[in-house]
Amino acid sequence: MTEKKDTTHILVPNTLVVFARPRSTVWQCRYQVDGKWQRESTNERNLDDAKRVAHDLLIEANVRKKLNAAPITRTFKDIAKHAIIRMEKLIADGDGKSMYKEYISIIENYLIKFFGSYKIDNITHQLLEEFDAWRITKMKSAPKHSTILNHNAALNRVFDEGIYRGYMYEINRPKLVAVGKKTERRPAFDLQEVRALRTNFDEWIKKARTDSFNEQVVSDTLGIV
Repeated sequence: MTEKKDTTHILVPNTLVVFARPRSTVWQCRYQVDGKWQRESTNERNLDDAKRVAHDLLIEANVRKKLNAAPITRTFKDIAKHAIIRMEKLIADGDGKSMYKEYISIIENYLIKFFGSYKIDNITHQLLEEFDAWRITKMKSAPKHSTILNHNAALNRVFDEGIYRGYMYEINRPKLVAVGKKTERRPAFDLQEVRALRTNFDEWIKKARTDSFNEQVVSDTLGIV
């Protein structure tokens, strides 16, 4: 039988253990909830403090279970990284959507930077409103409606990952709305622009690629920036 190391302390048989990893001064703990073992750092270097934190983590997990919340949860940043890995794999396998690269960029540059340290199942509507204000400051202008739709889609990818991994329930997913600034539509062509279009048709046909207009030629002709 393997001898028990002095860096391993059983606090509750078959339920709660505090242990130290090699070359680490921070105590870790393992605890069992719903028949599943979870591992988490106590962030403590003192053994007595580590034991206290380990008990608190076990109690919290059981309280969350009674409240119909996921007994074990993780930070938004942890789950977001898994969501990114999943999308990158789908892209590599040829099964990814064209927007996945954009979602990954949004997650890395916006969502993780704001929500990173919060628990995945504790993203409240108030927190989302704070994110809206933070995003305007970061972007230096109010985002367009289409931009918010993309951010919401990326956020839902992270929530999907959290639900898939059992770290949040569907009931914890906040309802996302997209108001934002409407995309500005270019005014209709005036008479002078229409004449310019008709006059230059032959030139565009010569310079066109395949069956489409050369958009730069059109823009130059009309003086569109």
